[in-house]
Amino acid sequence: MFTRRGRVTADVGDGFVAGEAAALQTGLSAALTTVERGSSGPARVELTFATEDGNHVVIVCRNQTVGFVPPSHEESVREQLVAAGRARLETAGQIYRDAEGRRLWVGPPRSGGFPAPEPGADTLAPPRRKIFGLALPDD
Repeated sequence: MFTRRGRVTADVGDGFVAGEAAALQTGLSAALTTVERGSSGPARVELTFATEDGNHVVIVCRNQTVGFVPPSHEESVREQLVAAGRARLETAGQIYRDAEGRRLWVGPPRSGGFPAPEPGADTLAPPRRKIFGLALPDD
């Protein structure tokens, strides 16, 4: 009657930095536990790939959209999503801090530094600051 969807491990090669981190800071923070948010090191997380209206491949962590697959890896991930069928396409990742806030590494855990995101990966503007739903003026 009701069954769980299967899981398929994605092949992401050496890994990549997900795009749109500036616009998704709220989702990146919400995906972390209190202890992970307070830690200075990267947090290991399980990630799932999904398509958004067939236009973009998004990365989901703990029911939060935390990034987009950059253009250089999008075709490969799309092919894997089609091959996975109804199964969930998953991989490991790490949420870490850089100079601009939190970012998402997709792929095998790294012990050293993280590479810079590829050019053009961040195209969405950060959301405006709000208090009680009212937008605050930009400084």
